Amino acid sequence: MNAMLSQRFNIAIFLKWGSAAAVCCAATAVFAMSDEEIRAETDRMGAQYHTAMAHCQRLQGHPKDICEADAKGQLRVARAERDAKLLGDADHHYQVRVARADADYRVANERCNDMRGDAVMVCKKDAQAAHSKALQDAHVKRVEAPPATSTDEKMPR
Repeated sequence: MNAMLSQRFNIAIFLKWGSAAAVCCAATAVFAMSDEEIRAETDRMGAQYHTAMAHCQRLQGHPKDICEADAKGQLRVARAERDAKLLGDADHHYQVRVARADADYRVANERCNDMRGDAVMVCKKDAQAAHSKALQDAHVKRVEAPPATSTDEKMPR
């Protein structure tokens, strides 16, 4: 009887330390980007933004405004994705979804400005509705996201 309790206790300790080691490995994997990699990622994002803006400068009127809104939105999303990759928590993944929703909204809003008459108001209301839905979806995914580490696990018997 005593040997059986001792065996259960050893298994419980093994599982607890094993899960702690797994959490530590996962945490180090999230922070595995070196300063050079972060700088390279930031430089790459800046280069893509400047290339997109250079393309936009060749356009005129509403297409130019749409292009600039798209380029700025892509930069904001890229920054949020970089931060999520670095930190990897649910809050930063939520920020990525919000950045995408905001970028899509700004582009849609610029496209609406190219319309005439009642179509402008309908388009803007549709863009606002899509933006609200995207933000709600982001919030739902944030709430549903599993915690990074859980201490609520029951010990095996």
